[in-house]
Amino acid sequence: MALRGQIRWPNGARCALAIAWDIDFDTTVHLEHPGTGYSKYELLSDLRYEDVGLPNVLEMLGELSLRSTFFVSSWNIDQYPEAVRGIGSGGHEIACHGVMHEPPNQQSQERELELLVRSRNALQDFLDTRVSGYRAPYAAFSHRTADYLAGESFKYDSSLLNDHLPYLIRTESGCLVELPIDIAMSDAPHFAHVPSAGYTMQPQIAADAIAYYQSVIAAALEINGFVTTIWHPAISGRPERVLPISRYLRGLQERGDLWMAPMREVADWVEAWAASHPGTVRELAFPLYRRAVETG
Repeated sequence: MALRGQIRWPNGARCALAIAWDIDFDTTVHLEHPGTGYSKYELLSDLRYEDVGLPNVLEMLGELSLRSTFFVSSWNIDQYPEAVRGIGSGGHEIACHGVMHEPPNQQSQERELELLVRSRNALQDFLDTRVSGYRAPYAAFSHRTADYLAGESFKYDSSLLNDHLPYLIRTESGCLVELPIDIAMSDAPHFAHVPSAGYTMQPQIAADAIAYYQSVIAAALEINGFVTTIWHPAISGRPERVLPISRYLRGLQERGDLWMAPMREVADWVEAWAASHPGTVRELAFPLYRRAVETG
């Protein structure tokens, strides 16, 4: 069947699942409201729930002995150093998520690369560990991003939506593993309701969101697939969500047919599999377009 992936996951697992979190704190308030963001307390206090939500999430993951990937906007090193340090000390992977959550496709050529290198170096210097993964803020990949990532020796990206299986990106500067996302696997569409930020979704109870997550994972189990999450401690770290999510994740662990691992380990496996099984992993050349498309 065309849907089915050809990668065979470790230990006979039928699906690879990477639980990933985006760590933004209140970066977007200051970025989107320069000069006035400091006074927007509805937004600030909503996003600053991460002060509480992140420890809740880390405690949950510790109880489950589950290692996750945290995509961290590096501005948080200066503002919330203990929070970032706590992620690293928990044995979780730290990956790049911009400096202040800047959309890459709205930056100049020079600025996009500067922000990428700056965020990667800040995280590496602070945590004394290699950073090899990236998720674009707002999933706002540009036509240059893949080449910049490959040129800076990143191993993988997790920003794009054009497959349900991992694939390889070929650029002039080298190769990347793409671990694609599904926006509906974010917690924001299910739970976020912040009218002043433009989030006006009708919040669901956790059971309904988990039912959707389960439908995605069930399909991936049928096709040797891959699933990752786009969760945020400010949203999913609240008790009415983190407690049922914890029970759900424990149930997944007990199944025995999912491989639950940080993104970097999944990317390593995909890269090694592609090298030893040529033709089994899709490859795409980037950029998809080199110039504006003529219309009309």
